[in-house]
Amino acid sequence: MAGATEYRPAIRQLTNPHQEDPVSYGSAFSRGVLIGEPDVSLIQVSGTAAVGEGGRILCPEDVLAQVDCALDHIESLVGREGARLEDICAATVFVKHPKDAATYREVAASRGLDELPAVCVVGDICRDDLLFEIDAEVAFSPRSRR
Repeated sequence: MAGATEYRPAIRQLTNPHQEDPVSYGSAFSRGVLIGEPDVSLIQVSGTAAVGEGGRILCPEDVLAQVDCALDHIESLVGREGARLEDICAATVFVKHPKDAATYREVAASRGLDELPAVCVVGDICRDDLLFEIDAEVAFSPRSRR
């Protein structure tokens, strides 16, 4: 169509005020990306774990605390855009030990996330001291939050 303006969604990298940029401690990834549309926006959340300042592992050997910490990090990241944990529409949960899947489910339930659509995978996580990691897709309507 001649003269039509091509629409492009707003796409931008997200940062988390509670976690420093991973590049600053030698990791090459983004905390998340927002793909903004007028009616529905999507946030792609990178693998998130209990990692603090300088890339330091938080709560080593405490899977319950690591699950809580990772969910807090995601909540902070998406909250800046007006989304909530309840807006997660797909997630992959990684646990180091099979028994830790139950711990994840307990923490999720305690936060009202019993129905969170997540696949739980038992496997190695990028660092030995990490027991839990989660990546997620978050879909929300920016208009309904205003």
